[in-house]
Amino acid sequence: MLRVGLGCLAGAVVYVAPRSAAAQGSPEDSAHVHSDSVAATDTTKPHLAKADSILLSYHPDTTKTRAPLTHAEQPRLLGVGPAYHWNRDELFQSGAQTLSDLLVRIPGFTDFRAGWLSTPMIGTYMGNASRIRIFYDGIELDPLNARTGNTSDLATIQIWTLEEVAVERGADEMRVYLRSWRVDHITPYSRADIATGTQETNEYRAFYGQRFKPGESIQVAAQQFTNIGPFGGGGDETSLLARIGYARGPWSFDVFGNRYRRGMDPLTEVDLNGGPTPGPGLGDFEGTWTTAYVRGGYGDPDHGVWAQLIASTLQFKNSSLQSTAAALDTVINPITGLPNPSPTSDTSTSESQYVAAGGFSKWGIRFSGTDRVRVFASHGISNEPSGRASFESGPLALSAFVEHAAPSAWPTLDTLNRLQTIPVTTEEVAARLTPLPFLSLMGTASRSTSTGAPDAPPTSLALRGEVGLRIGQLWFSGGVMTQDTARVAALSVYDATYAPAAVGRTTGTFGSIRGVIWEGIHADITGIDWGSPGPYRPNYQARAELSLQSEWLHKFPRRTFSIHASGALEYRSPTPFPVAGGGDVFSAVTYDLSTLLEIRILQATIFWDFRNVLGYPYNLVPGYVMPRQVNLYGVRWSFWN
Repeated sequence: MLRVGLGCLAGAVVYVAPRSAAAQGSPEDSAHVHSDSVAATDTTKPHLAKADSILLSYHPDTTKTRAPLTHAEQPRLLGVGPAYHWNRDELFQSGAQTLSDLLVRIPGFTDFRAGWLSTPMIGTYMGNASRIRIFYDGIELDPLNARTGNTSDLATIQIWTLEEVAVERGADEMRVYLRSWRVDHITPYSRADIATGTQETNEYRAFYGQRFKPGESIQVAAQQFTNIGPFGGGGDETSLLARIGYARGPWSFDVFGNRYRRGMDPLTEVDLNGGPTPGPGLGDFEGTWTTAYVRGGYGDPDHGVWAQLIASTLQFKNSSLQSTAAALDTVINPITGLPNPSPTSDTSTSESQYVAAGGFSKWGIRFSGTDRVRVFASHGISNEPSGRASFESGPLALSAFVEHAAPSAWPTLDTLNRLQTIPVTTEEVAARLTPLPFLSLMGTASRSTSTGAPDAPPTSLALRGEVGLRIGQLWFSGGVMTQDTARVAALSVYDATYAPAAVGRTTGTFGSIRGVIWEGIHADITGIDWGSPGPYRPNYQARAELSLQSEWLHKFPRRTFSIHASGALEYRSPTPFPVAGGGDVFSAVTYDLSTLLEIRILQATIFWDFRNVLGYPYNLVPGYVMPRQVNLYGVRWSFWN
C-alpha cells in the first residue's frame, strides 16, 4: 500500500503553503522561516527571499498569524563561514534520523554507534563524551540513564520534535541548543510522515497544530518506529508530544510534555569475519523518558528585552526484563558515585530544573543571565548561575561566557569528568575579525577552574583558532584546536570493561570547504588530524558531502517543486578503546558512502536515504558490525485544513 501511495503523489493537485529550502547552515542572526510559514527561499539564489504572491488567493487564512510562543535563548554563533544551524525544513532535508547524524558534520565531533536506530549512539568532542551538552528549550538534558554513565545517548534525543538546532563550538566543549516545534497560524496545520526500508524499518509520524484568534495554541504529535538488526539490536520506539499555550503581544505561557518509550533487543558481538568474539554484547533494554515543563515569558530572546521562568521535570525509568551483563552491576554511577543497581530490577531517576533567565538584544549587543537550579530525586541541589555577553558591528564580533557550578549535598561531575562536591567555574571568550569580505579570523579560549579534585589539574585551558578565505560563495578555512591534560569519560555503555583515561595535551589541525560552489550545488567538506590516535579519538577523520538544492524557479515560478540530491563519504582511521587493567582494543577503518534524494511536489516530499552504498564492512565500536546497505524511503506530506 505504501508503494501505491508513493506512486500517487505525482498526481496530487492540492495546493498548500510552500516550504523553505534554504541552504544548510544559515547565519544565526538571519530571519528563520518556520515550516508553516508562507515565505520561501530560492537555494539557487541565496540572497533572494520573496513571498509567494498567489498564496493569498488559495488559502487566505494561512497568512494570518498570532504572536508566537516564546522560545529559548540561542547564543550568537561565532565562526568562519556558515554557522552550524538548521531550521525545521533543513533539519528534515538533511536526512538525519538522530542528532548524531547531524553533528557528524562538525570538526572535533566523533560519533559511535553499535548498529541501526535502536542501538546506543554516543558522541565525543575532542575525544571526551562528557564534553557535549544538550539544551532543550533552555533545559539541560542530563544523562539520567545510569547505563550510559556520564554520556548522552544521542539516539534518544527526539529531533523530530524540533524547530531549530544550533551548535556552539566552545574551545573544550560543544553546546547544542534545541528549540521545539511551534505553530503561529490560525489555519490548522497537519503533517504525516511514512517511511519503510531495509532492516525491517518502519517509521510513522503525525503532527497537528493550530492557533486561535484570542491567542491560544494547541499542538499534538507522535512518532513510532520499529527495526531489526543482522546480529540483533533491533527494537522500537513510541514518542508522544503535546503543548498548550497562550501568547498575546510580548507575553507568552505554555505547558509542554514529551514522553517516549524505547526498547532494544539483545545485540551480539562479532568480528568483521563473522566469527564470535569475547564480550557480553548488549542485552535487551526498555526505558521510558519524560520531559515536561511549564514556561512563562516576556519578549523575544532574539530581539529586545526578554525574560523567562521555567519549571521542568526530567524522568527516566528502566524497566528491562533481562540483565544486559553481569559486569554492569559493578559499574559506578557517575552521578551518585555508587554501583549501579541490578539491571533486572526496575530503576527510576528524576530531577527537577528551575530556570530563571533574562536579557537584552539590540543594536548588535546581546547580554543575558541565567540561574539554573537542579533538584534531584534524593533532594540534593545544584545551583548554576551563568552569564553571556556579545557584540557585533561591522567586521568585529565578540562574545563572552561564564558559568559557576556550585553543587550542594550532591556529588556531581566537574568539567574534567571528575566526581566532586566543590564549585567549578568555566570562563570562555571568543572573537571574530572580518577585515575584508573574503577574509575572516576566529579565536576562542576557555578555562575551567576547580580546586581539590583528584587525578586532574585544578585548571584546564583550551584554545581554538581558525582562518577562512572566501572565493565566490565558498569558504576555505583551517585551524588548530588544543586542550590541556584531561580525563575523558568511558564509553562503558558498549562494554563494562571500557575505562576512562587520562590524556595529555591534545592538539588537532582541521580544515573545511563549505558553501555554494555554483548555482544550487553545495559543498560541505571537513577533515581533522590529531597527530596520533587517543582514547576514543581516531588519528584521522574526514567527511565530504556534495549536494544539489534547487526549486528551479524558471520552470516552477510558483514554488511547487524542489529537488535535493546529495552524496556523502565518511572516512575514519581505527579508534582505540582503553580497557580496564591496561591496553586498548581498536575499531576498524571506516569508509561509508551514503546518498539522499528528495523531491517535493507541492507540499508532499518523497525521499530515499541510501546508507553504506558500497556495502563496506566496518564497525565504529569494536565487536559491533554496522549494517550493510540500509535503504529508507517514504513521504512527508503537509496539509492546511
